[in-house]
Amino acid sequence: MIPGLWRAMHETIHRYLKKKNEKGNEEREREETSMKKFKKLLAGLLAGAMMLGSMSATAFAAEETNTPKMTAATIDTSLKGSLTIHKYEYNGNSGKTGTGETSDESNVPSDAKEKPLEDAGFTIYKVADVNELTKYYSTDPEALPDVTTYVENGKIKSAYSDKIFGEEVKTNNDGIAEFKALDLGFYVVIETTTPDKVTTPVTPFLVSIPMTTVDGDDWLYDVHVYPKNKTTYGGVTLEKHGKNGAKLEGVTFVLQKKNTAENKWDNVTINESTNKPLGELTTDKNGQITVDGLSQGTYRFIETDRGNNDGYIMDGATAYQFTVNANGTIKYGDNDPKANITITVTNEKPDMTKQVKDRTKETETWKQDADYNVGDMVPYKITVDVPSNITRLKEFTLTDTPTNLKDNIDSVVVKCGETKLTKGTDYTISKDTTDGNGFKVTFNTSEMGDYARKQLVITYNAKLLDSAVTSTDGNTNRAKLEYSNKILPGQDDPDNPNKPENPDTKPGKDYIENTTIVYTFGLQVLKKGEQADGTRTPLEGVQFDLYKEVPEGTAKAITGDAAKAVGLDSNKTWLKINEAPLTTDENGKVSQSGLANGTYYLVETKTNEKYNLLKAPVKVELNIDYVTTTKNEYYKGENGVKTLVKHEVETTTFTENTATSTGTHTETIINKKGFTLPITGGMGTIAITALGVALAFAGVLIIGASRKKTVK
Repeated sequence: MIPGLWRAMHETIHRYLKKKNEKGNEEREREETSMKKFKKLLAGLLAGAMMLGSMSATAFAAEETNTPKMTAATIDTSLKGSLTIHKYEYNGNSGKTGTGETSDESNVPSDAKEKPLEDAGFTIYKVADVNELTKYYSTDPEALPDVTTYVENGKIKSAYSDKIFGEEVKTNNDGIAEFKALDLGFYVVIETTTPDKVTTPVTPFLVSIPMTTVDGDDWLYDVHVYPKNKTTYGGVTLEKHGKNGAKLEGVTFVLQKKNTAENKWDNVTINESTNKPLGELTTDKNGQITVDGLSQGTYRFIETDRGNNDGYIMDGATAYQFTVNANGTIKYGDNDPKANITITVTNEKPDMTKQVKDRTKETETWKQDADYNVGDMVPYKITVDVPSNITRLKEFTLTDTPTNLKDNIDSVVVKCGETKLTKGTDYTISKDTTDGNGFKVTFNTSEMGDYARKQLVITYNAKLLDSAVTSTDGNTNRAKLEYSNKILPGQDDPDNPNKPENPDTKPGKDYIENTTIVYTFGLQVLKKGEQADGTRTPLEGVQFDLYKEVPEGTAKAITGDAAKAVGLDSNKTWLKINEAPLTTDENGKVSQSGLANGTYYLVETKTNEKYNLLKAPVKVELNIDYVTTTKNEYYKGENGVKTLVKHEVETTTFTENTATSTGTHTETIINKKGFTLPITGGMGTIAITALGVALAFAGVLIIGASRKKTVK
C-alpha cells in the first residue's frame, strides 16, 4: 500500500464527518452522495497508484488530496483526453503517490531525472467507454473493475485484445511517450516493449480519462504518470595479444549490439548507465579495452584497425560475440555466465627467415653468410611461420631473388616436418620474371589448413655464377614473403564496418625480407725471375693451372696417373679450377677469382726461356676472415603497407693474417735460371768435346793399371 494515499483518504473522511455533524439532514444527504463518488474516485486513483507504485514501477506525486467537488454531470463528454508517460531509470526505493498532474515531476528523485528511459514501448486498451465512466462517477457508482480482470501474466487477455487503442508508442530521448486525442473512458496501460537495460517491466495499470484533480475542484483530461524501471548493466574487458603473448596497444575495435527487431547490428556509442559517449575503443598499454554500462542483449567486438602494430594481420571478419543477461552476468563462448569477463583476442603475425649452409662444417649448419667457389651449388633454407588464419588470407607468396647466383628451380622442396607439400595442390612455383634467376612460390591458402600455426621449410640450391664479385659487397640472395595484412568480411555480414563495397576488393599486403650473402675470393699469382745479381724481375707469359681437392666422383676431376703426371697426390681426387691457362702479364701477374677459402695447388705448366719449371706444385692457403654486421630488423613503408627488413647488411670486413684484406690473396713465386749450354758448332763445343775425350782416356789408363796390380 501507499502511505501517502491512505493518509490523504483518512484526512478527507475525517473532515467530511466533522462537517456532517455541523449540517442538517438534507445537506448531509448531499454530502453523502459526494462522498460516495469520492470514495469511488479514491478507489480508482488507488488502483492506478498501486500499479505505478509497486515493485518496478513507482508513480512520483504529491501527498495531499482534498474532497472532490466535481460530479459526473460536470464531465465534458465532447472533449478528448491524453495520457503522457514519463519514464525514468531508477533503482532507489523513494517515491510519492501520483496525482496525474504535471506537478508530479517535482517529486521525481533527482538521480532519476538524469536518466530518462528511451525506447520503452507502451500499448493502451480502452476497456470502458465514456458511458461506463460517467456511471462510475454518478450518484450511484458502479464498482471499479480490477486490472486483473483484463490482464493476465502481464499481457492483455484475449477477450480484450480488440480493445487496443492506436499503436504502441515508445518513449523518446526524454523518456516521454504521449497518447493524444483519447476517447474518454478507462484504459489499461501495458509496457509492451522493454529496453534491454530494464530488469522488470512496469506492472500493467488502469487509468481514468478524465480524472479529478487532487483537490477535487476540476476534471483532469490530460493525465501524466511517472513510472520508474529498475535496470541492470554488465561489463566486459577485451584483451589484445600479439606474438608470444605480447600485449598490443593501439588496436581499435567497434562494439555492436544485435537489433533483433530489425535483424541487424547497431554500433554501440553510448554508455547506457551514464549516458556518456564511449569514444573510440582502442586498446591501452596493457592491450585492454573495458566497457561497462551494457544492458541485456547480444553484442560483438570487431577489429577495425591494428594501429602501429606493424606486421600483424588485422582480422576484420571475426566477431567476438557475447551476451549480457538480465541480471548483468556475461555469457561468452561455452563458459558459465560471470559478473565480468575478459575476452582474449590474439593477432596473427607470420615470420620468415632465410639461411645459407656453412660448407666448412661436418654437421649441417646454417647461417647468414658463407663462402663458396664460383660454379658451386649453394644450399639455402627458408623457414616460414604459418599463421593460424592462413586459409582466410588472399595472398601468401614467397619470392627468391638472387644476385650473381641462379636458383635451381627443380631443386625446390617444401616440407612441414617430415611431410612434403604437393606441388600443384598446396603451391605452385614459377621463375621470377625479373631476370629468370629466381623463383616464386604461390601458396594455395585454401588448402593450407593442415599447416596453420606450423613451420614450412623450403630448401633449394643456387649456382654461384662467373659474375660473382670478390669484394665485401658479396653476392646476396634475398627472400621476400608477401601476405595479406587484412582479413575482410564477406557480403553475408552487411553490418560489419570492414565490409568492402566491391566483393572482389583485395586487402593490403605486408612483406618480410630476409637476406643472406655468399662471399667468394680471389688469388693473384706474382711470378718473378731471380737474376744473377740477386734482383727479381716480373716474368711474363708463365702459365699455371690451379687445382683443389674434391670428393671422389666429382665431374671433370682427375686422380691416379693423371694426378701424378702434374705432381699431385695420385691417391686423391683433383679438380682444375681454371678453364684456360693462367698466364702472367707483363707485370708477372695473373689472377683467379671465385674461390672459397681452402687449400689450392698451383701447377706451373710453362715458364720463360732460360728458367726451369717448378719441380712441384705450389701449395696456396686461402684463408680470408669475413665479418658481416647486419642492422637490427626494422619496418619500412607507409600507407598501411609495411616491410619487415631482416639481416640487412650494414658493413663487411675482410682480414688476412690480422691485416685488412680486399678479398684477394697474393702468392709470389720465384723462378731461377737453369744451366746455359753453348750454341752447337762453336769453339766452346770443341773444347768441351776434347776435354771429354781426355777424361775418358785417363779413365781407361787407370783401370788398366789397377788390373796389373791385381795380377801380381
